[in-house]
Amino acid sequence: MSNLKEVVKLMCKAKAGGREAMAGALGMTLTQFNNNLYKKNGCRFFEVNELEAMEDISGTSLLADYFAKRRGVLLVDIPQFDDLDRVDLFNRAMRTAAARGQVDQIIEKSLQDGVIEQHEAKEVMSLHRQHLAAREEEIRAIVALFSRRKRSDARECAAPGVVALRNFVEN
Repeated sequence: MSNLKEVVKLMCKAKAGGREAMAGALGMTLTQFNNNLYKKNGCRFFEVNELEAMEDISGTSLLADYFAKRRGVLLVDIPQFDDLDRVDLFNRAMRTAAARGQVDQIIEKSLQDGVIEQHEAKEVMSLHRQHLAAREEEIRAIVALFSRRKRSDARECAAPGVVALRNFVEN
């Protein structure tokens, strides 16, 4: 996601009914929506509250991810305590290992000619961010499940939501 226009398009794709449904949910016609998206006919781009509403409507975190990447922050879902058990931890560990494997594979592929091109570096960093997010979620789940706190205290520690880790990876 290199710009907000791309983020809006991805949020529309995530919404059943696409751009037309998104426009309707915002109380706009498709023409008004497109005019805002492409800044045509004297229209301004969407306001922050409209972008936030699109993110909520689409059920994604694409807008948050866009802003996090701009600032070198990694967003990580906080595991919900009720969903945690040893099987879940195993599944999280497998996802983390698979994500690391993807990073290693693309690095190896990129190095076959001895140089990592800009587009290859972008892909490496994207997969690396996914690996770090998976690992962070895995560790948070382990700590939440096996914390010495009472279950009610651990729930507060592992409340649903997202945490941002500043300067975890470079853009």
